[in-house]
Amino acid sequence: MIPLPNPSQKPITPFRQAIEAVEHWLDGKGAAFVKRSNRLEARRKAASWEFELDHPTLGAHIVQLAITHDFPANTPQVYFPASLCLKLPHIEEDGKFCHGVDPSPNDYDDPCKVIDEVLKKLSQFWVNSINPAWVNAEFQRECLAYWSRFCYLFYRKNGMPTPRSVCAVLMPITQVTEGRLASYRAKEPGRAASRSDKELRSTRVLTTMGSADPHAVALQHGWSTGTLVRGDALWVPLAPCSSWTPKDWPQSLDELESLVRMASGDKHSVKEWLTEKTEQEAKEKTAGRYRSKLIVLVQGGTCYGYLITPSFIPYLTAPSIVPVEIERVDADWALARDYDLTLLRGRRNKRVLMIGCGSLGAPIAELLAKSGVSELHLADKEFFSIENCARHVLGAEHIGMAKASVLADRIRRQIPGVKTKPLRVLAADWVSQVCSPGSYDLIIDCTGESSVRTVLSRFRERAFGDVGIVHVWLEPFGAAAHTIYANSDLPWPYDDPWERVNAAHWPQDVRVKLPACSSGFNPYGAADAWQAAGFAAERILACLNLEVPESMVWSWVRSSAYFDKLNVETGRTELIPEKGSIFDSCYVTRSLQTVLADE
Repeated sequence: MIPLPNPSQKPITPFRQAIEAVEHWLDGKGAAFVKRSNRLEARRKAASWEFELDHPTLGAHIVQLAITHDFPANTPQVYFPASLCLKLPHIEEDGKFCHGVDPSPNDYDDPCKVIDEVLKKLSQFWVNSINPAWVNAEFQRECLAYWSRFCYLFYRKNGMPTPRSVCAVLMPITQVTEGRLASYRAKEPGRAASRSDKELRSTRVLTTMGSADPHAVALQHGWSTGTLVRGDALWVPLAPCSSWTPKDWPQSLDELESLVRMASGDKHSVKEWLTEKTEQEAKEKTAGRYRSKLIVLVQGGTCYGYLITPSFIPYLTAPSIVPVEIERVDADWALARDYDLTLLRGRRNKRVLMIGCGSLGAPIAELLAKSGVSELHLADKEFFSIENCARHVLGAEHIGMAKASVLADRIRRQIPGVKTKPLRVLAADWVSQVCSPGSYDLIIDCTGESSVRTVLSRFRERAFGDVGIVHVWLEPFGAAAHTIYANSDLPWPYDDPWERVNAAHWPQDVRVKLPACSSGFNPYGAADAWQAAGFAAERILACLNLEVPESMVWSWVRSSAYFDKLNVETGRTELIPEKGSIFDSCYVTRSLQTVLADE
């Protein structure tokens, strides 16, 4: 007879085994330096121990070593008193010590080893913390993270509400610069005494430099939710080498005043700026509606902010300052994280005409915008249909809408720093009647239509001058994709010799016909289109970067095994690799001159 399982006898998991090994060690041999904690444990803690550490300037502190129920998948945790946050680096607002030890697969076999490694890190940290120079260097190295904790503790200490999001559009800055601010409030406070903290009840605060309108940016990205309150900002650059650690952060208007005067060589004053703005509001008869004020301190590419809350009793009490975290939303940070900005800013000066916003053109347009191309004109006469959902970046919510208009709006809303212009026109009409040399830096044809390629070739000198033209298309079933760059020295021929580029010659009936006049499509999926889009975008960007000196043809071709899988009779060329599985492919680079010379 098979015995029934006893529900009270649960199998010992790898987590439980590791925890028991640590408990056996620390409750036994390890008892010399730690003892079991008597404090109530959080639910995630499986066990914890305490020991004392003495500091020459900060005194003695009880430190807790804890392991969680998922140890060793989660490394041991060390907790100091929360009061040490911002007094010593690497201690979070709840007292947790960031020891930097990552989980290892070997921790399951030797769980005590990771405990020992964490304790060694702790010991080294405690020795280093005696050195003020090391403490300051660590605070400076990760100053943004500590600023975030400083803001959080400031709000908690003072019982203040916090803005949900403070965003800034940063531009290169070398001197103190005024800017504009837009604050969006979900609800006005109901208490008269709340006037001073009204500024902190915003759902979003957005600031820009100079005359740029932050509200326009908010509208572009759909951030303008709530009641708009206009305001002013003062942008102050800090020297890259200046210290920015907890001991340097202003905690009063007087301290902020001293910092700004020092940073500007005594040329600018926060108090004078506030007085000037208050007098200006009085002249404009807007004193009853307080205009938001924000001081933005910029060090390198990082922004730190202080919101100025209005006086509780106007003209009798001084304004207060509230530190705020600032998230950059400019294109330099959003698209490149400030890396290799020379390349990004070079693309920002480019204007591109994209003809065809279908399953191939749409993802290419998005990739170009995310790569920094600042202005895209999207030309497509077609409307979005439900059958387009299978392989387009747009979806069912866009049925019946113009592809060019919806795609342009999508890119403009999602990507900072980009301008898009939808052109719901026939390519032939736009090229023959509107375009003129100098209008664009590159023309991209993603229609895959011979008639469009011919129009572009016939009108290229008259409509585009010496600007390069790129043609991109996919072969049926996504079996190959091609990107052709044709400059003015060797343009694409009038007779459109696309057969010389293709990897295969396809039968006439490979195109799927639909029960409508001249309606049909070549079979391939979204994955095929998006792979081809990535392949094409990389080469298009090289053309925009002026890295391609001559007319070229690039091809991405799947293996012979993939063509075999299709079970379609094709005339194959030597471009198709003979070896490899159905998942293999190759890239082929040829000069356009070579392709056109081949018979």
